[in-house]
Amino acid sequence: MFRGFRARPWAGVDIGQWSVKLVALQSLVGRQQRWAAEVAYGREANSSGKGTGRSPEIVAKAIEAAFSAANLSPRSCGGVSIGIAGPDVILKQVTLPLLDDSEVGSALRFESRKHLPFDPQTMIVDYQVLGRFPSERKLEILLAAVSRDHLDAHLAALRLLDLEPDIVDAAPLALANALGAMEDSLGAHVIVDIGDKASHLVLVQRGQPFFSRRLEFGGDDLTKAIADSASIPLEEAEEWKLAAGSDSPAFRVEWNSPELSSVPEVLRTKLVDEILRSLAFYRTQATLGDVGRMWIAGASARLPGLATRLTELTGIPVAVFDPLAGDRGPTGTPQFAQAFGLALRAS
Repeated sequence: MFRGFRARPWAGVDIGQWSVKLVALQSLVGRQQRWAAEVAYGREANSSGKGTGRSPEIVAKAIEAAFSAANLSPRSCGGVSIGIAGPDVILKQVTLPLLDDSEVGSALRFESRKHLPFDPQTMIVDYQVLGRFPSERKLEILLAAVSRDHLDAHLAALRLLDLEPDIVDAAPLALANALGAMEDSLGAHVIVDIGDKASHLVLVQRGQPFFSRRLEFGGDDLTKAIADSASIPLEEAEEWKLAAGSDSPAFRVEWNSPELSSVPEVLRTKLVDEILRSLAFYRTQATLGDVGRMWIAGASARLPGLATRLTELTGIPVAVFDPLAGDRGPTGTPQFAQAFGLALRAS
């Protein structure tokens, strides 16, 4: 994409369970201009049972409102990338014999049957060549697949807006893009994006296999733990969590407070143990260098002290991923990690 003054911004749209996040990036001479907006659906929104779990009409309104809040429109952008997530989204690194580019697609159609839990005919399959190794006569391929039904449900809201995304990317790949923009050192880099219902762990290191895993832990688990600790309704617990993660200087979070008494055990059993199991599994598949730092993203990452508590529980330094900080941008923006990575797709 042309990087001069006339380059138009590229937008990344993360359609989550709780809200729509939008980040747009435009490369200018000597700097990068950024736009960001988040629009929540609200928990009272009707559920469709598919895609994002919200009706297409509600999601469409949130997408439209996010562009409006950022003072943008899809037509004012050079392109739009959309992220897609869920159990039906599959990423696997596979090895093929050394082939010409023209032969990879047909070979992968047969090879994918070994790696996909569903009939490939019912799925959209794409791939990216990660590396060619002539001396070993092999290709390393990143296989990406999603069921047609899941993709159609996810894109239904965009069709209501007459918007056709230029790029549809799996959420773990968007997170890997975001991670690459924040980490330029060698070694193993890990990000855990905490969503509303589930989380994504992504591990990237040069010369080693790409790894991602969906974790059945989300912000809802923290809300339930807070509700149990304080003996309050879930709605009040959610309000408390949102207030704790806000920029309000008047709200201080003490981890020995009644509201958080159940949270460390939930973190340990539902998140930390799964992170450590994931890293242990990766070590059986590849060489894992020192993890100098693990990032956490997602709205729940704004809970004060969460990174410190995870550092204590994992033994790995943990920091909050803040993709829009600096360059006169806002701070405290871990919920924009996926949208940021999506906006980077055309750069």
